[in-house]
Order: sequence, then C-alpha cells, then structure tokens
Amino acid sequence: MKKIFLVAVLAVFALGAKAQIGEKVIMPKLGYQTEFERFSLGVEGRYSLTENIRLAPGVTFFFPKDHVTGLDVDVNVHYVFPIQSGLSLYPFVGGAMLNNRFSHDGFPTSKDTSFGFNIGGGAQYDVTSNGYVNFEFKYTFVEGTDPAYFTLGYGIKF
Repeated sequence: MKKIFLVAVLAVFALGAKAQIGEKVIMPKLGYQTEFERFSLGVEGRYSLTENIRLAPGVTFFFPKDHVTGLDVDVNVHYVFPIQSGLSLYPFVGGAMLNNRFSHDGFPTSKDTSFGFNIGGGAQYDVTSNGYVNFEFKYTFVEGTDPAYFTLGYGIKF
C-alpha cells in the first residue's frame, strides 16, 4: 500500500507544471463518520505547493458513541480545478492514521491504531477575500473497516 500511495503522490506532483508559492489556510471543520456513526470536530491546514497542488494535513476528534472515541491524523494531496469565480473542485489522495479507544464505565479497555489510504473529493466556494466554505467527502481504505466521511468547514486564508 505504501508503494501505491507514493506512486499516486508522485503522479499528482508531476501534473503541476507551474511552481508558485501559494496560500496558507487553516480550516476548522465539522463532520460525520459512517463506520461508527459519530460526529467529529477537526482542523486542517492547507499549503499550496503550486498553482493547482496543495498539501492538506489534518487532525480530527470523533465524539464518543457506543463507548468508542476516535482521533484521526491524515495528510492529503489536493489537485484544485478552478471552475468559475470563487468555486473550485478538487480530488485528493493521501494517507491516514486512525485511532480508536474503547472504554467501559469511563475506563479505557482497549486501543486500536490502523493506517489507511484516503481518496476523495471536495468543493470550496469563496465567501470573502480571506475565507471560503468547504465541503468534502473522503473514503479511507483500512484493514477491517472502510469508513466514509462527510465534512463541512470554513477555510481562513493568511
């Protein structure tokens, strides 16, 4: 799986011909994970490597449900397609580390950490010169479970 991830990242980088120092964005986001049917709160950073390619690391906390709490860390590479003024769409690939803690009566009983491969897409719409609304769908391939995620965020450019 590591080789597939490396080839995918290199292919995305090869598509970007123009090297341009890009914008930096911090994006708080709310979401929903289908596997454990729980809500999430996260933050993602974004850094444009070229005109169309950006790196997007993020951390997401999953609220407890059925005695399971989660914390995911992922890094994705987006390829941004500007559609019209203020609207952009992007597919992405990346890697993820999924952490789940199972507890009973407030005491941790077990922990599980797995690594997976992300694939997904998103849309963003500029609402101000320094901010945009973002919607994203992500699917993570990981041994044992394959969760899907829906997130809504607000990107703040600086």
